[in-house]
Amino acid sequence: MPPLPAPPFVPLPSIHNLRSIGTHPTSHPSLRTRSTYIYRSASPSALTPTDLHALSSTLHVTHVFDLRSAPEIAALHPLPPFPITPAIQRVWAPVFAEQDYSPERIAVRYKQYASGGVEGFVRAYADILAEGRESFRRVFEWVKEGEGVGLVHCTAGKDRTGVLVMLLLGLVGVADEEIAAEYALTAQGLEAWKPEARERLKARGMPEEGIEGMMSSWAHYMLATLEMTRQRYGGVEGYVRDVLGFGDEDVEIIKRNLVEETPGQRL
Repeated sequence: MPPLPAPPFVPLPSIHNLRSIGTHPTSHPSLRTRSTYIYRSASPSALTPTDLHALSSTLHVTHVFDLRSAPEIAALHPLPPFPITPAIQRVWAPVFAEQDYSPERIAVRYKQYASGGVEGFVRAYADILAEGRESFRRVFEWVKEGEGVGLVHCTAGKDRTGVLVMLLLGLVGVADEEIAAEYALTAQGLEAWKPEARERLKARGMPEEGIEGMMSSWAHYMLATLEMTRQRYGGVEGYVRDVLGFGDEDVEIIKRNLVEETPGQRL
C-alpha cells in the first residue's frame, strides 16, 4: 500500500485517517485555514504509547473531541475511549448519545447509503446536522476560546467528523469544491482500515456492493450535502447562527481563530 500524502495526512500507524484540515484557501484572498490547529481522524482508541506521545509532543494536541455514541464506546471494551494522559483532555461530544451511529449501523439504517447512492448519504448527513447541535456547539465554543490544538473524530472519521469539518471550513468561506475534495481524502485515509471493516460487514450479511458503498466518500456526496445545508439553513453560517446559537460577535471571533495569513500574502 503506497504511503499517504503528507501533508495533509500524518503518518501515525495506530490511528487511521489522521490529517490536518489546515491550509485551505478561504473567501479572503490573503487568508487560509490554520495549518496546525485542528486535525481529524478515525477512532484513536488503539493509540500506542509512541503515537500518543507524538500526538501530544509533535502535533501539540491538547483537546480530543469524541463524537461517538455510548454504545460505540462500550463496544470498544477493553480498549478505553482514549488513552489516559495528563497532556490531552478528552471531550465527549456525541452527535447521537445513545444511538450507535457507526458507519456499519448507518448502512443498515439507510439502504441508499450502503448502495453508494447520494440520496442516502444526504439523508444521513441531514440527520447528523439536525442532531448535532450540542456536539458541534462544544467544538465551536472551544474554537471561540482560541486555546490549544484539537483533534475531532468519530469511529471512521468519515460521516459525523466529515459534517463537522464541512461546518468549520464552510464558515470561513472555503469553496464547496475544496471542502468536497478534503472530504474525499477519507477514501485514502481509511484504505488500511477497509479489510477489517469489510470482514465485519460480511459477517453481518452485507453484500459486497453495499460494503463498497458504505466505505465510500465521493466528493459529490459532500457537494450535495452543502446544497442541502443551503436549502435548509441558508448555508453553513446560517446553521452556525440559527442552530448552534452564535451571534455576530462570536461568529467573527470563531472565524478569526480558524484562519491565518497565507504565506507571501498581505492582509
